[in-house]
Amino acid sequence: MLSSSIVALAAAYIRTDPEGELPSRDDQRAAITAYATEQNHRLVAVYEDLDAPGQLLYHRPGIKAAIDNIKEEEDWEVLIVAHPRTISDTESALHEFVHKFSLYNNRLECPLQAWDESLESMKSYRKAMSGK
Repeated sequence: MLSSSIVALAAAYIRTDPEGELPSRDDQRAAITAYATEQNHRLVAVYEDLDAPGQLLYHRPGIKAAIDNIKEEEDWEVLIVAHPRTISDTESALHEFVHKFSLYNNRLECPLQAWDESLESMKSYRKAMSGK
């Protein structure tokens, strides 16, 4: 956990879905902003995929831009989402995303699940899928 005196640069990711099962854009933005304030993160970017299906990560321009940022520009170290499902509706895609972030020393955080929990869940999933 970061010390309250250390400010981490963060980005927000918001996805709404065609079925309306995810919180609204405004509700997600409010949850992300509150969480960023509580964690002493400074929001420097916002990525959005509005009315986007939750299956394929790489078919959404907002999430692709966030991934490109961690690979190339490194403008921030934490991506904040209101709920893990905003990344993907599928467990495998969510764990792939967490794995990619861990490789680049970035974090995915949300009010519902700490980075350490996401990382442990991803590792358990990968271990189970490899049959070990």
